[in-house]
Amino acid sequence: MNLDHTKKTYEKLGRDDPFYAVLTVPRFRHNRWDPQEFFLTGEHEIRDVLHYLSSVGLSFTRGKSLDFGCGVGRLSQALADHFESVVGVDIAESMVEKARELNRHGARVQYTANFVDDLRIFPDASFDFIYSSITLQHIPPNANRQYVAEFMRVLRPGGVALFQVPNGKPYAPGSWREWVYRLRRQYIRRFWKFLRGKPPYEMHYIPRTEVERIVAAGGGVMIDVTHFGQGGLDRNFRYCVSKRPAR
Repeated sequence: MNLDHTKKTYEKLGRDDPFYAVLTVPRFRHNRWDPQEFFLTGEHEIRDVLHYLSSVGLSFTRGKSLDFGCGVGRLSQALADHFESVVGVDIAESMVEKARELNRHGARVQYTANFVDDLRIFPDASFDFIYSSITLQHIPPNANRQYVAEFMRVLRPGGVALFQVPNGKPYAPGSWREWVYRLRRQYIRRFWKFLRGKPPYEMHYIPRTEVERIVAAGGGVMIDVTHFGQGGLDRNFRYCVSKRPAR
């Protein structure tokens, strides 16, 4: 899967306006985010995430955590307050470099850049917890599916993955519906963003049925599916998944 456009977009954002690229609040564009306030949003988010996981009855080892789509480390730094070690992975080297610069947890938090549509840089069963938010939605759908499958591979038995991705109507590969999807979401959207002077990031979805199929095929158990963010109740989901213990 070619991720060149995604990489190019976020490399530039990582150099020019990295905090805004992660949290696109209009009034904070052009490097107006206060770093302390920015990272505080990550602390609040992870606190709420852990409270949610407890509310659905999940208990798991807080050993090694993966922050997929780490950007400059907003969530990686917060995760380090609750886990023994954290790995942040991002497609943009410029983001990873900034994250390393802002790291306040030393060797307990490591950052790495990954430019391919898999997580081959990590062995099987590497992580006790995987978290990804407002990341998969900006990645083309074939790579999206591959990453979800990879979450299941690198998750340890008994571990938990919590990730968000928009939902939408299914289409058959090679069909006219897929052609229209690609035209609208990759090319027209990029051009429209360019005309409006906004970052040309893409917005993609995976149908919920496909997410559930990929999770089950990878040995995962769907614990909970909740509405996430704005839009209709079936437009955007956060999936809570546990990995079956090895027999």
